[in-house]
Amino acid sequence: MMDIRHTLTDMLRGPLTRSLFERFGIEPRKFWLLFDLFDQLSERGEMMDQLGWNGVALSVAAKVYFGLSAVLSILFIWAEPALGTYVASFLALTAFLLVTILLSEVGNSLVNPVEGLVLAHQPVNGATYTTAKLSHLLRILLYLVPGINVAPAFVALIIKQIRWWYPAFHLAAAFAVGLVTALLCCALFGWLVRLIPVKRLKAAGQFAASVPFLGFIWMQDILRLAGHAKIQNWLPANGAVRWVLAFGLGFAVIAIVTVGIRSLSADYLIRISGLMRGGASAGSGPDRSGLGFIAGRYFGGQPARAGFAFVSRMVLRDWQFRRQFVGLLLPAIVGLVSAAAGGWPRDPLLGQFAPVQMLPHGIGVLLLFACMLLPYGNDYKGAWILQVVPSKAFDGFARGVHAYLWIVWILIPHLVLLPLLAWPWGIRHAALFLAYSTAAASCYLALELRLIEGVPFSKQAEAARGGMMFPVLIGTGIAVAIAAGLQYLVIFRAEGRVALATAVLAAGSFWLTRGSLRRMAESMRYNLGLLPAGGAMLYKEIAG
Repeated sequence: MMDIRHTLTDMLRGPLTRSLFERFGIEPRKFWLLFDLFDQLSERGEMMDQLGWNGVALSVAAKVYFGLSAVLSILFIWAEPALGTYVASFLALTAFLLVTILLSEVGNSLVNPVEGLVLAHQPVNGATYTTAKLSHLLRILLYLVPGINVAPAFVALIIKQIRWWYPAFHLAAAFAVGLVTALLCCALFGWLVRLIPVKRLKAAGQFAASVPFLGFIWMQDILRLAGHAKIQNWLPANGAVRWVLAFGLGFAVIAIVTVGIRSLSADYLIRISGLMRGGASAGSGPDRSGLGFIAGRYFGGQPARAGFAFVSRMVLRDWQFRRQFVGLLLPAIVGLVSAAAGGWPRDPLLGQFAPVQMLPHGIGVLLLFACMLLPYGNDYKGAWILQVVPSKAFDGFARGVHAYLWIVWILIPHLVLLPLLAWPWGIRHAALFLAYSTAAASCYLALELRLIEGVPFSKQAEAARGGMMFPVLIGTGIAVAIAAGLQYLVIFRAEGRVALATAVLAAGSFWLTRGSLRRMAESMRYNLGLLPAGGAMLYKEIAG
């Protein structure tokens, strides 16, 4: 695979590509120099957080999506849909999955404050630099588009009256959708660079990455509003006029995309130097919080307070954690607000289903992804400094990490909800339900602590995690659905059952947490022992 990739790259360095680059203001020699630089950095493991430069992660992601799409295509064929519905469904799935991945990839490539300062050197113009930085998006398309669409393209041959050339048509349409999606993502960040102040650019990029999930959550509302709007009634009856409007809309979209990409290539290097100053001091003040005192007083002394303060600061400062977790947090908040608007005050202990029953499971899912992301960070090379910490201190440090996750994400939300739910339900039902929810969420956290391998923020980010996020969401959704079903059908049928389940879950979470904390402390000591003493670094020359 590596030889084939290098052969294709050598073929692209011919005079035709050179003339095409020069026509769009891209300097061919400097483009290929940057391309080789990024390729070498990926081989050294310095750019593992970018999916397009990680061939192993791309291959695994493509295989996973191939399996999922094969199962979906068989289910579609069994339902006997119309051919247009079949094609449109998989093209829409392709666009959605690529948007969720490409928005994150473009943002990580262009709004990453560390790379922006190190690699954006002035002898390279904006068009050359941004094209080289975004060239890995093409590799994502070449892997994931076939992974999502090869199985549906050939399974469709089972449908009667399907021509033999249909797979080629399906794959061509999928690649067209993928290319348009990539251009739209690049254009979006071009407009952000053009319109958003530099100090707000990182936050805007993180919000843009969460837009697909917000659209997925609000899909029913969007379709309902579109149905009420009756857009067809606003269109003229004359067919020729409709064609003119369609061409006008297409021209407007092309113009918006073109201006966005030109803004990206023209303005990026001019404004990137200020990116490092955008919110760089977040959470840099002295720690005088009462929560830190509580962590030190009740969770393990000064080492626990240090672990609490370290994690509470880094979740606000670290680019990799914010980039991925904010994209999950915003849809979760919107989902909770939507659930509250759809019947939050209903009492689940009265034998009826209420959206509030999903509270412990929603917190558990958020903590799952938080624990998956905590080991990784931008400043992983500075982890060697923790080697000077006494080995015994990591027992308390691990308890401090647990204190942050439990106090901030479980205890405080439930305390805030107690007066809000006690008013419509009564204090007894509200306290009983929130005690059960706290115990259930604590069990989730006790199990998920085992995902934190090593000291938080001490490992390099891996692109495979971003590419596998959608399958993890599917598997997590199935597990949560089973747990919520058992909760509704068995536990929430009598107050005595809820009280008994609360006691069992509380005892189980206490026992599980002790084991998980011991394992976390041992993992911290083990991973720090693998680091070079004093932060020694190996360098490899990159030929010009």
